[in-house]
Amino acid sequence: MNDAEKRIAADILFKRLLLKPDDLDAGFKYAQIETELGDYEAAIGALERILYYNPNLPRVKLQLGVLYFHLRSYEMARNYFDAVLNDPDTPDDVRNEVQTYIIAVDKAVSVNQLSIYGQFGLAYQTNANAGPNSPNVLALGQNALLSPQFQKTPDWNAFGLVTVHDFYDFQDQHGNGWETDLIAYYSQQFKVTRLDLGLAELRTGPRIGIGDYGGPSIHPYAIGNELTLGGVNYLNTLGGGVSLNWPVNENLTITPGVEFRNRYFYNSENYPTAGGQSGGQWIGYVFGSGLLSAPLGLGWQGRVSYTESNATYGPYAFHDLSIDAGVPYSFSAPAFAHTASVWTLTPAAGFSYTPYGTPDFIVDPFITRIDKQWRVSATLDATFYRNLGFTLQVQYLRTYSTVPNYSLQDFVVAAGPTFRF
Repeated sequence: MNDAEKRIAADILFKRLLLKPDDLDAGFKYAQIETELGDYEAAIGALERILYYNPNLPRVKLQLGVLYFHLRSYEMARNYFDAVLNDPDTPDDVRNEVQTYIIAVDKAVSVNQLSIYGQFGLAYQTNANAGPNSPNVLALGQNALLSPQFQKTPDWNAFGLVTVHDFYDFQDQHGNGWETDLIAYYSQQFKVTRLDLGLAELRTGPRIGIGDYGGPSIHPYAIGNELTLGGVNYLNTLGGGVSLNWPVNENLTITPGVEFRNRYFYNSENYPTAGGQSGGQWIGYVFGSGLLSAPLGLGWQGRVSYTESNATYGPYAFHDLSIDAGVPYSFSAPAFAHTASVWTLTPAAGFSYTPYGTPDFIVDPFITRIDKQWRVSATLDATFYRNLGFTLQVQYLRTYSTVPNYSLQDFVVAAGPTFRF
């Protein structure tokens, strides 16, 4: 049913409930439709009438707690969640789901809201060093044979990722606070050790609410990072940006933003010309996410970005237009997992168009590099016990370039256990 048909059905059910308020089937259907339409208050009224006639329904109490949670009425939500836990007849799968929401409620009412995500695992790439499809390349505009160490090389790596998000709530009526994000990542290659990668990035700044709590908010921030490659310093970045988080409704959020990064690259034994990439970088983007179908567990997410990168060595300067989209599908965990948790499978696809500034005479003085990259991926995010899970990602990318040195393809598989706090 579309929204108009759902509204008609809800009106019919509402009239029936006026005549027969103890009709539990009509009450359940009415609550379900109003929830899908985003009218949580109406759904709450229907479910509370159901509890009046039959108070021993833990799943209804769970649903009421979830609805109050979405309305940010955390005290009422907690009351219903506690009632579910205190009921000896509550099924284990419902208890597990309630525990997840209680953790979220506790974070929401805390002055300092801290969340941590981590993953450790193994990854395999068919082209770990981003080598070209063919060893036949260009040098000074002439055909040349690429040295074996730079040809396409498959490799494994062990990696670790930790992200920390902290929001210090100023406890006012507008949702103002101070927001900080930290990313730490490290990967150790099995063979091509010059590609061992380390990254630490910090972003911090105020979040300023516009209007009432839960409405749009602006987030100006400062950003800095340090990146190592092959065990030595490769890149430092300082900059800042501003983003707008706009929750259009319960099913749609849009986040536009702009960011500037001043990048400092450093030459090293393995990367003797890296310093030529140093320069300012502007990034403009729009990120969006929403719900496609609540009954089917389908959502959507997308990002469009435009990047302008300057460089001290002209041929390294580039523009980039990227588009990425994914369709998260949430479903109940299969029976073999022995958990009542929800798993999420996200197929995604993307495209990038990247023209460079001028020809690179070291490669070919007459051809300006233009890259076009296509990529597809699928990510499975599985939770097995409370905050412990497992994530598997598969990705294939293909880059077509006007310069054969940069035409490549890569297939990546990464997997490992995860934790969330």
